[in-house]
Amino acid sequence: MNLRGLAHVGILVADVEPARALFARMGCAVTGPERDDELGLWLLWVDVGGAILEFVAPAREDSRAAAALARGEGGVHHVALEVGDVAAAVAELAAAGTPVRDAVPRRGAHGSRVSFLDPSAAGGALIELVEP
Repeated sequence: MNLRGLAHVGILVADVEPARALFARMGCAVTGPERDDELGLWLLWVDVGGAILEFVAPAREDSRAAAALARGEGGVHHVALEVGDVAAAVAELAAAGTPVRDAVPRRGAHGSRVSFLDPSAAGGALIELVEP
């Protein structure tokens, strides 16, 4: 597997505006918010000294983000790792017995391809594999 490093930390919030205002005041590079109609999300990207935070908020009541917030899953949501080929990485992990949520990669933000591992694979932490 071609693991390239940390892509971002995803943080699920009800509204991205407070985070935008805070990190802008702190002098961080802030991109967005941008609406992704296909995913039903508002996305805000914050660069904190080279570490990327992705703030995610629902743009529609039927989005995965809205459902997760309704289940009380706000806050740090996932850690995303960049890989060269997400389909190959997921296939390799699944073949080794790693439980995966997305056996087939799906569309992510900014045209990326993503797959999530089942949280049981990392002791309860949600890990996203991202191919930019």
